[in-house]
Amino acid sequence: MDSPATTLPLWLDLTAIAIGAITAAMVAEQFRDKKLDWLGVVIIGITVGLGGGIIRDLLLGIRPVSMETEWFLFTAGAAALGGMLLQRVLRRMDGLVSVLDAAALGFFCAVGTLKAMNFELPILPTLLVGTVTAAGGGVVRDMLLGMPVGILFVGSLYAIAATAGSAAFVLADYLGVSQIIGIVICVAVTFAVRMASVWFGLSLPEQIALRMPRFRRSARTGKTERERPFTDREILEASGFHALDTRPIAVLEEKRANQEQKRASDPDSE
Repeated sequence: MDSPATTLPLWLDLTAIAIGAITAAMVAEQFRDKKLDWLGVVIIGITVGLGGGIIRDLLLGIRPVSMETEWFLFTAGAAALGGMLLQRVLRRMDGLVSVLDAAALGFFCAVGTLKAMNFELPILPTLLVGTVTAAGGGVVRDMLLGMPVGILFVGSLYAIAATAGSAAFVLADYLGVSQIIGIVICVAVTFAVRMASVWFGLSLPEQIALRMPRFRRSARTGKTERERPFTDREILEASGFHALDTRPIAVLEEKRANQEQKRASDPDSE
């Protein structure tokens, strides 16, 4: 059982769970081709509503609080059913799914961060717990629905939004701001970053690799020269003109080597 120092306000936990479960039901509505039944929707709702909190408590080394009372499971299941029954009404409210999703993310982030701070974790572990609490349920939902895990790809800013909100909460606590105000700040920052991603298309750049300068020995002069790096256009063209399993850089290097060999064997060609 949690000690008083680590007990969260029940209303905060239940609010996050309810919003998350409703959002899950609205997301499940987009997968009618999978023919989810009522129980399937409830399971998805419970997964989103309780998943992040269960992962959080496991990270903290305690028994999941959602297993200590019926309120958590009841709230998640009832909210998921309510979201399913009101799908037609909610669908008409353009953008409501994104707004509720961002709100749920903010509340889950506040719950996780507050509990981590109550356990007096260092700053970085606190940010980790806050982020995992916020995004954990969505990760499990995506896996159950056979979707790509959203936080891993360009365009979501889920984890970034949660980390920003968690950091704002930690900073507010350090400055002596009251707990309620800290929760509001956390939810607001998380919501703002997530909705900025939705409205303005903000995202982190795709993965890149540094292009290190390369040197080669000229076949004509015998001197070591710095190679001109391949341009993005050259790489793109090499990718498009060859099979999918062909590495464009290797294609361009082979082409360059052939040109060098041709110039070396026929100096007058230039």
